[in-house]
Amino acid sequence: MPGKQRGLHMVNRTKILESIQDIVRNELGEPELVIDERTTAADVSGWDSLTHVQIIVAVEKKFKFRLKASEVAQLEDVSSLINLVITRGTL
Repeated sequence: MPGKQRGLHMVNRTKILESIQDIVRNELGEPELVIDERTTAADVSGWDSLTHVQIIVAVEKKFKFRLKASEVAQLEDVSSLINLVITRGTL
């Protein structure tokens, strides 16, 4: 990836991560929660299956796209969610 394009990609990843972090904070009621790309649901207290669905719906609304159930099932961490936003969402 050329230098300028790679830099733009990283800026977008950072902005997407910040947006997802805001969503997770809101859904969990934890305004000080910090997540990174390696964060998984298992890493965060209170991130259960219901909260997971709420987070996914909020991400879909924020970035204006719908995830398939198979895509949700394949999410391993926040990084994999960011990758889907980059390829399918609207920034």
